[in-house]
Amino acid sequence: MPGRCAMTIVTVVRDEPPPIVGVIGRLMDAAFEAFERTLDWLETTGILVERIDPQREPGEAARFESVARSLAREGRRCLPLVLVDGEIVSSGVRPGRARLARLVGQGRLHPEPLSVR
Repeated sequence: MPGRCAMTIVTVVRDEPPPIVGVIGRLMDAAFEAFERTLDWLETTGILVERIDPQREPGEAARFESVARSLAREGRRCLPLVLVDGEIVSSGVRPGRARLARLVGQGRLHPEPLSVR
């Protein structure tokens, strides 16, 4: 439809580490929690973020051929996989806000033109 903006979809295929249970209670992996907050932030910018744990949802992960190939070739070492509009743009690292914003910008099929004045 002309004049309609395509919504960018970010899919993150990642392991959700189990909490560490100790004397003081349950602790979550700090790096994982920070990455989840980064994904939450990305959602506040209007980007649709889909999270998939291949251990819990193997069928969801398998619907992307590139994800299935990466998992078959590298195993869980390739996680997290970040896909923008179905294309893998990051593998094996948890990108921070700035990097994730750049990756999402690169993944847009129809980037908005820059206004130069």
